[in-house]
Amino acid sequence: MSEQAASASDGRDVILQIRDLHTYFFTDLGISRALNGVSLDVPAGKVMGVVGESGCGKSMTALSILRLVPKPGRIVRGEIVLHRKQQQGASQVITEVKLTDLHPQGREIRSIRGDEIAMIFQEPMTSLNPSYTVGDQIMETILLHQQVDQVEAEARAVKILDQVGMPNPSSLIKRYPHELSGGMRQRAMIAMALSCTPSILIADEPTTALDVTTEAQILDLMRELQAEIGMTILYITHNLGVVAQMCDTVAVMYLGRVVELATVDALFYDPRHPYAKALLRSIPHVGSRTKARLEPIRGVVPDPYTTVAGCPFHPRCDMIRPGVCDVRVPTLTAVTDEHSVRCFLYSDQAEENHEG
Repeated sequence: MSEQAASASDGRDVILQIRDLHTYFFTDLGISRALNGVSLDVPAGKVMGVVGESGCGKSMTALSILRLVPKPGRIVRGEIVLHRKQQQGASQVITEVKLTDLHPQGREIRSIRGDEIAMIFQEPMTSLNPSYTVGDQIMETILLHQQVDQVEAEARAVKILDQVGMPNPSSLIKRYPHELSGGMRQRAMIAMALSCTPSILIADEPTTALDVTTEAQILDLMRELQAEIGMTILYITHNLGVVAQMCDTVAVMYLGRVVELATVDALFYDPRHPYAKALLRSIPHVGSRTKARLEPIRGVVPDPYTTVAGCPFHPRCDMIRPGVCDVRVPTLTAVTDEHSVRCFLYSDQAEENHEG
């Protein structure tokens, strides 16, 4: 089965397609290949998790989608296609917008950011402008994308702050970010992201700096709002516990590539890629009665300026097949209707290469 077919989302509607995406940073030290061939179909109306170690390309995938890759980085190859559902009379028509064809500072991509695709960044204190009130920042987003006046924008800002569980929202819109707690700032970021009811919400480690109680509240809130609005969430995290709670499907990334794509149950109960298996073995299990030590993943993530021949995980893999894994890069292969993996253990290429 081809890589495009293998990365499809079980026949469900797809709202965002990423094909062979390469995002590189050109520096004095050399070329850093942040994304090295990402292919992914994001199903509409679902929560898709993106997991992996730091430096695997999770956040860069999100920034590439929004065309916000910082200099000296740029997309050098591949495409990102947004599927829009539009009502024409009694029927719905799906149109496509190739985001990779748009200028990063152009009018069209700026009209898409915040309106059709919104993002919650990791640290709200650095994402919110300290010079403006929370209300002003939410209202700015509404006024930019919606045909409303100042009074209507303020009413909508109060309503969305109330929806995300903010106490006394009509008063809170006049407060500055530094006057809010971490949990309240994160709720304000979520309110800003949801203010225009986006089709896709990208959440990049949105609960990293929060205590566990506040984290649980934020996760519950996002799930409730997702079900209510029907939007798609691309949830970026390194926390597999959050993935189990939040997500319907999961993409596991390693060194700028998707190495496993599955439903959340398939990943947790039947992981296929050696890297995904190693990730699951390295996390503690609540209620475990054994005193066995956690099993860390052998080795370290390669330097981003280093090009690894063959499968990028083979230097750390306990199941390496010499002459195969260290020579060629495996394709993403469907092993079941709901499970795809980039590994020669599940690919006919390995047998062909081994025999030859």
